[in-house]
Amino acid sequence: MDDIAVPIASTSGEDSVISFQHPWTLKVCQRQIEDETILLNVSRPFSTSYKHVQFTWALRLTDEYVLSNNAAVDSNRHVLLHLYYKEGPCPEVAVEEVRAQILDPVTNETLFAGLALSPTEFSRGSGWPIHMEKERRAEFTELVHKKVDSNLLVVVEIKMKESLFEPLNYLPDVETAFRSQRIEKAVNKFVDDVINGKIRIPDLEHVDEKQADKFSVHRLIFIYGVDSVSREISDNEQQSEICEQLVRNTFAHIYFERVLSREITYFDDFVTLVEGLTFAHLPALRKEVERFICQKVIEIQADMDPSFAKKLLLVSEKYNLEILKMVINGFLVDQIIGNSNPPKELVNITHELQQMAHEIRENENIENLVGAVVTDLQELTRRVRRVSLSHSPSQSSHSSSPLATPTNGSGSPSVPAPFDSPTSRFKRVSLA
Repeated sequence: MDDIAVPIASTSGEDSVISFQHPWTLKVCQRQIEDETILLNVSRPFSTSYKHVQFTWALRLTDEYVLSNNAAVDSNRHVLLHLYYKEGPCPEVAVEEVRAQILDPVTNETLFAGLALSPTEFSRGSGWPIHMEKERRAEFTELVHKKVDSNLLVVVEIKMKESLFEPLNYLPDVETAFRSQRIEKAVNKFVDDVINGKIRIPDLEHVDEKQADKFSVHRLIFIYGVDSVSREISDNEQQSEICEQLVRNTFAHIYFERVLSREITYFDDFVTLVEGLTFAHLPALRKEVERFICQKVIEIQADMDPSFAKKLLLVSEKYNLEILKMVINGFLVDQIIGNSNPPKELVNITHELQQMAHEIRENENIENLVGAVVTDLQELTRRVRRVSLSHSPSQSSHSSSPLATPTNGSGSPSVPAPFDSPTSRFKRVSLA
């Protein structure tokens, strides 16, 4: 069975809270659903973005039946405002607080306030109604129904923990979470024995290492190593699934650090490694490579060459490196929004991506690859532009949301371009 590396969002104990604000101007509409006329309005998706991590949301204003606690009283139809979690790096996300108010879009007069949601966990693809006092449901319903065919302004504020916007939190990290020295010791001993030729890997003797794909060798070592360490540290036959996952992630981390990372000298090597691990069906090791390059990108993001970012975006799209893709998309969206002419900048980026994609010497549909990347950039740019970051933690030294701190994507003239210095591990950046 192939290894499965599951991304899990983690948060620290001491965590700042970031507040995002999104205005939604809508014309209140009623729609015919079968034999009933109901009020139904859905916003366009919008994204809360910080440190190049994005969570996408949508609002819905609609009539719904609310059951009465009194059995003698029929359920009543009330207007409710829902917030939905549509897309993001984790299946569930905790929101600290949601507040909303209804304004007149012309005068900015507050028509209704008091919509709020206490700390709540959202599952991707689902949502929750933003609550109000029960005594005010009729008032809110009457207000919205009076505004049918008129415009309203809904302003929603979403508060989230800062740690949710750390990209590396969505990749396995055995150095900080659920660390087991016992497992690490067993894995290191196994790797030592393999390097020193003290251990026999089943089926490896039947492989001609000079002619065989080296990733087939890595696969045999990895699978046998995970199985051996799991048996060694297991106290009984009923080993838990969590323990097996920890062994797999720990083995992947140590094997990458001690073996695979030595194969990465140039950008081409990174691409070759991702491709090889993809076709060898080793997702846990792929996640380690993705973590490695994400860490490098985060370290040099302030001075990162936009051309290098575009190359990474094509690679992440081609090989489904979702966290890396999210980070690079965020970087390029900063560049687009910070430009004096965003539409023209997007066109320029599209042309550069097309040129770079043709450097990939493989039989594949380049137009589809570039088209998917550009479509994502366009949509994310629209979503992020509609949200403002109303509070940034004072102790944070990172670049914030594009709308909070616009950037033009260029580095300081006094700083050499990333990966161009003599000591860089990524001096050659060809995709070929």
